Order: sequence, then C-alpha cells, then structure tokens
Amino acid sequence: MRRLLAVLTALVVLTGSSGVASATFATGTYGAGNYGICSFGTACSITISSSSTVNLNVTPASGGRCTIQKDIATVTTDDSNGYTLSLASTTTATSLTNGAATITATSGTAASPAVLVSNRWGYRVDGFGSFGAGPTSAQSSISPPSLTFAALVSSSGTADTIATTSVAASSGAVTNVWYGACADNTTKSGTYTAQVTYTAVAN
Repeated sequence: MRRLLAVLTALVVLTGSSGVASATFATGTYGAGNYGICSFGTACSITISSSSTVNLNVTPASGGRCTIQKDIATVTTDDSNGYTLSLASTTTATSLTNGAATITATSGTAASPAVLVSNRWGYRVDGFGSFGAGPTSAQSSISPPSLTFAALVSSSGTADTIATTSVAASSGAVTNVWYGACADNTTKSGTYTAQVTYTAVAN
C-alpha cells in the first residue's frame, strides 16, 4: 500500500490604479509524492496542474462591480479508487492584501456560500456541495451577481473539498474553479495578493 499526494500552489493578485482594479490568478509548479492509498503498486501515480494565469480586471463603481474568471485544475491518477481535490489558503490569511489595505474574503463558506458584495472575493465550483448548479460564466465589471461564493479556508484549518471521484482519471479529470472579486470606489489602488493551495490525494 502506498499513499499518494500532489500539491499545487498558486498566486492571486489584484492590482489597480486610476479607478481600475485587476486581479491575476497565476499558477505555480506542482510536486508529487508517495502519500495516498494506491492499489496499483509501483505503477500508481498522481499529478495536478492548473491554468497558466486567470486575470480578474475590475473597474470599480459605486455599489460595486465584480469580475469572475476560472482556473482549471486537472488531476491525473491511475489509482482505481480515484482522488479527492481540496483547496485552501497557503497561509493563515484569507484576504487579498496590499500593505495595510485588504479585500476581505466573503462571509460565505463551502457549506453555506454567500453572494459577493463590494470589496469581497471568493471562489465557487458549480454543482459541488452547496454552490448550486450555476452555470457560472466569465464576467467583467458587472453588478454583484446572484451566484454564491465561499471564502478560502485558512492554512490552519481543514481545506475545502472541491472535487472527488471513485474511479481512475488516467487522462486527467478537470475541475473548473471560479474566482470572483468585487470592488467599489472606496477600494485603494494598488496590488493585492493572496496565495492558494490545491491538494489532490488518492482515495
């Protein structure tokens, strides 16, 4: 029996000046190790990757404007029991930060997601948990949508499960992770950052 684990870290960046704010979700590199149950012995493996960059460009306005874009997390494993994919903040912080200024994570959770409001950000996965079916689509500088989002879990907490399978994903299984950020005229211009971690564990 062998345990398999794959971890991917990524960076979320929100920048803005002269009333225009933008966010970038830039992926890092992944590592794979021998942590997780594997029924295929030495032939078993698990890897994870995500899209290169997701840009969230927001033009703030009174009442708030929001942009939504997706990252695509792909897990590949030949473990016949499938895998579980989870998401959390890489640090104990869950806000986008720019020095002392922050864009706070939404009050919603994966168990009870909430609609985004001004100066909040979060993620959602259509059709999983309590997020609802959606469908979510890419949107730029719109009024706060009716879709619900969750805050990232702190690195000191239990990561949110965002996908799970019970069969092998030899060709790669895709999970669309949607990120949304909202800003109004009170948002301080500058660069806001937060780091997230995807973890895939063989079942």
